[in-house]
Amino acid sequence: YVDYKKIGVRIAQRRKEIKMKQNTLAEKTNLSNNHISNIENGYSVPSIETFAKICNALNITPDYLLLSSLKSNNIPKNIVDKQIFAMINH
Repeated sequence: YVDYKKIGVRIAQRRKEIKMKQNTLAEKTNLSNNHISNIENGYSVPSIETFAKICNALNITPDYLLLSSLKSNNIPKNIVDKQIFAMINH
């Protein structure tokens, strides 16, 4: 079961975290502002392609948006960067 409402909330949270306006996310993903709003509010289900575009625009990995069993503030925003940082500092 995929909770699209929670995914939408995480998209909106991440967008606000990086101080990105909804219309900027729409432009970066070639989607309408309305569609982004509907996804964030759980009214629309994003396609895999749209989901990937949103992840890229927000600089996050898909697991950050998908994992509803974990609290979003416990999940690294960019897992790859954290792994590279850990390797460099070892």
